[in-house]
Amino acid sequence: MTNPAHKRPASLPDLIAALTTLSGTGPVDRARAIPDLIEAAKGVLAAERAAAMAKAVAAGLSQAELGRQLGITRQQVSKTLAERRGVVDDWTEVTEP
Repeated sequence: MTNPAHKRPASLPDLIAALTTLSGTGPVDRARAIPDLIEAAKGVLAAERAAAMAKAVAAGLSQAELGRQLGITRQQVSKTLAERRGVVDDWTEVTEP
């Protein structure tokens, strides 16, 4: 495979496969592919985290407790879950006067 990042990984198994393939490429091709893989990894891992958070909440963990265990606020948990559902495109926090 000349360019391991030719098909941008969209799932964790795809990302793992791309990283595995990357190790067998030449240094220039590897250096060329890595920036795209970094960006792909951010999206893939964010989706994996959101899915894991959704499973934890579905299993009965409250958003507040999940936030405590992850070291984030309940609002961040809520935002992540809403974004996963496609409810929030651009989060603007509203505070009461």
